[in-house]
Amino acid sequence: MERMKFTLIFITALSLGLATGSLVAQDTTNPNKATSAAEEDHDAKEGQDKEFYEYYYKTIAESQPLKKAKLEYNLIKALKKEIVSRDTTKEAKESIKKIDTSNIKYERVYRESKWVRGFMGQLPHLTSRDFMFIVKYDKYMCFVSFDVNPESYLQEARQAQLIFEGKDKFEIAIPKP
Repeated sequence: MERMKFTLIFITALSLGLATGSLVAQDTTNPNKATSAAEEDHDAKEGQDKEFYEYYYKTIAESQPLKKAKLEYNLIKALKKEIVSRDTTKEAKESIKKIDTSNIKYERVYRESKWVRGFMGQLPHLTSRDFMFIVKYDKYMCFVSFDVNPESYLQEARQAQLIFEGKDKFEIAIPKP
């Protein structure tokens, strides 16, 4: 029984070796000369593929404005959501209506930045992602992270951390015993 297994393994290995050797032998000959000549002839003449290629690039829409609009929409939506949930003053409700693309500043941040590592260390509930942004409006600054590129899809923020300086600072008063 063991001899039969050994024979079967030996025959399989031998046949694989011969097949590999024949493939290597075929690769050493230069079959590319024939195909490259055919490709050059095809590239020289007009064909449907060339026409499709040229038509595609003539009709492709400029995607930069659309990407920027999606990014700004996602960032503003996340900022407004955080302001509504964290700042309940009447002024905040009025200022939310004024937020638009002309009066926000935003920047993409990376996990390699020493500043990002610094506040990530102080805020351990935040996790580093590939798509992280800082959005600033008036007195509000918000860290926003996304799972996928916010320039490509309209989506909810994965994480958001809003910081702002309010009139009433939240202070904990320890009651007297």
